[in-house]
Amino acid sequence: MKILPIGFVVLLLATAPDDTTRSGAKPSPADTLMLYYPNDPNTINPILAGDTVSEDFQRWVIDTLGETKFSNPDEWEPSLAEKWEFDEKNLEYTIHLRKGVKWHPTRFPDGTPIPAKEFTAADVKFTYDVVLNENVDAASYRSYYEDPEAKTKEDKWKIKVSVVDPYTVKMKWTKPYFMADEFSLGLPLLAKHIYSVDAKGEPISNDVSSEEFAKGFNDHWANSMLIGTGPMMFSSWKKNERLELVRNPDYWGKPFYFSKVVFRNIPNSNTALEMTLNGELDWGVVAEKSLYVQTEQKPQVKEGKAKRTAFDYPGYRYIGWNAKREIFKERAVRTALAHAIPVQKIIDKVLYGLGTPLSGPFLPSSSSYDPSLQPIPYDPDQARKILDDAGWKDTNNNGIRDKTINGKLFELKFDLMIYADTAMYKTIAEVVQQDFRGIGVEVQISPVKWALMLEKLHKKEFDACMLGWAMSWKSDLYQIWHSSQADVMESSNAIGYKNPELDKLIEEQRVTLDAGRRKEIYHKMHKLIYEDQPYAFLFVDKRTALYNSRIENIKYYRIRPGIDEREWTAPAARARR
Repeated sequence: MKILPIGFVVLLLATAPDDTTRSGAKPSPADTLMLYYPNDPNTINPILAGDTVSEDFQRWVIDTLGETKFSNPDEWEPSLAEKWEFDEKNLEYTIHLRKGVKWHPTRFPDGTPIPAKEFTAADVKFTYDVVLNENVDAASYRSYYEDPEAKTKEDKWKIKVSVVDPYTVKMKWTKPYFMADEFSLGLPLLAKHIYSVDAKGEPISNDVSSEEFAKGFNDHWANSMLIGTGPMMFSSWKKNERLELVRNPDYWGKPFYFSKVVFRNIPNSNTALEMTLNGELDWGVVAEKSLYVQTEQKPQVKEGKAKRTAFDYPGYRYIGWNAKREIFKERAVRTALAHAIPVQKIIDKVLYGLGTPLSGPFLPSSSSYDPSLQPIPYDPDQARKILDDAGWKDTNNNGIRDKTINGKLFELKFDLMIYADTAMYKTIAEVVQQDFRGIGVEVQISPVKWALMLEKLHKKEFDACMLGWAMSWKSDLYQIWHSSQADVMESSNAIGYKNPELDKLIEEQRVTLDAGRRKEIYHKMHKLIYEDQPYAFLFVDKRTALYNSRIENIKYYRIRPGIDEREWTAPAARARR
């Protein structure tokens, strides 16, 4: 959040819509962009969903009040907000909404049509009320608005949202927050006339803050749909098959170039790769680096029909240790396990060099990252020594270290939960399994489908997990690392990690607006997490992809998802009907 002299007013004026796309081209009268996704999420409700597949679907359909510029992520540009002012003294935004914006039309489950309705301040207020209902499964969003120092329930939320008139909203923060812009302007918005009613059009509850409302919202009939105000409209979603979007003819802004977007469900990465090579798909992320390397020799690539690309993506991979499991409660165990993971070997052999090791929860290229903290070195002998010194020894000669804790014998063996449909995770897990066996630790690899994996993470029903975090331009560690989130189901602190010293730094950092001081706090947080090793931090890998050569005007950016499809075009002669 940029701090300005008291009384200074910031006005960001929205540009008038026209009939050209972001690239300046006229929208195609009929061209379908063919994409794919590897797994079906449990929900695509923009407030409840927390996975990147849902995010891929939503960004075509769901607008926010403002959005960060791809070209300069430190700046914001208007979207559903036409302009806004920020009163520094009172920490209050006054947001003026764009008039005439319509929610997409849709239907009730029985087929009864729901016509387009104007977007107003009531929808904004409703969205915040939903997020702040503690019984709604939106802990990951809600954590950003929580004040961990609040003494009363009434003071728990740092933001108060009020409606001034149908086109004006005020958002008052009770404390300075360095990401106030993001969470005042960047929250995905909900259509009140849809999400406040049941399948028959009756109000779920008269009180949005009630448990009754939360239950109705968590299980809402529209959770398998997307209702927004964006350039594309939800058409259909048939799980295990495809999700389809069509161009919104009444969009308020620049239209999308393609008239239709189809996401095919393709769990098998080899199949997705072949379909992209053969022109059946227009863009496909190639998660398996071995497959990506092999594409260089494919005839379709040599002939120019398909193109390869590798670009930086803001995210990292890790193995998380469930702090509720007795064997992972000791720092010594977690540190020893980190020493037993051959990260550089994994990068060289599994990623074909398309990765960089890291030592903490920030990108190595960011100012938040402390470069003096080197990634934990691969050193099996050191791992054995640490475990020996901590009392973990093989007392029964079965090849697995053990230790008696509070009168009960625990063995160093556990399940490592991985995503079932990505071979890379399995290959890495097998490397880890083999090296851990060499230090007396037994690992059972447990491949799990995505929907079940999310459920297990939310309920904290796992021993260890191998996953990745996609990162925002700015980092607030509260959601993932603060102790208040450790026992919250559905929270991003799936490993249940608690560290009071880190909590204090997280809380200080949230209200620190000076960039230099924030950097100091980031480095202190990095060091604490590095010393504690709640995750075994693995690597940042390049995002590798293949795309149809008909797609033009692809540019790469520093924020997720690294590309902006709203800029893409294709020659009319190569349109996909």
